[in-house]
Amino acid sequence: MATGNGREKVVSVAHTVLGVLPWLWLGIVIGISVIETPIRFRTPPITRDGAAMLGVAIFHTLAYVELVLLILAMGAALVLRSRWLLVLVAVLGFVLALEHTIVVPMLAIRAQLLVQGAQLEPSSVHAWATVLEAVKMCILAAIGIQHRRVCAQR
Repeated sequence: MATGNGREKVVSVAHTVLGVLPWLWLGIVIGISVIETPIRFRTPPITRDGAAMLGVAIFHTLAYVELVLLILAMGAALVLRSRWLLVLVAVLGFVLALEHTIVVPMLAIRAQLLVQGAQLEPSSVHAWATVLEAVKMCILAAIGIQHRRVCAQR
């Protein structure tokens, strides 16, 4: 009897996590990628080099925050045993892996080269970063919506 009651509590916590986490995370992504980043590059006292290096620091820190959020989301999806939630969280993990192991390091290298005075040719790296951020936002919304469907089926 205690095991069933314990399981119910764990499931309740998992529902709370997936009821809040995707929307909180989406807000963080929108706040940084959609609002903060463009403003940083248009603020007169901040040089382009300073804005680029600040971006490196922000996205380096964000990688750790997103790893923790991903672990929480995966744990909650595993507890709920929802195939679609698991698939969505796994795809989100893949997007984060691409973003934080390939794209963000490439942007960091470009930022460092700018600071060193290099004149860089236009690159598709920013376009890839934008695409991955947009995909991440769509997946986070899909996780939130799918969780609502799981709740409705309870």
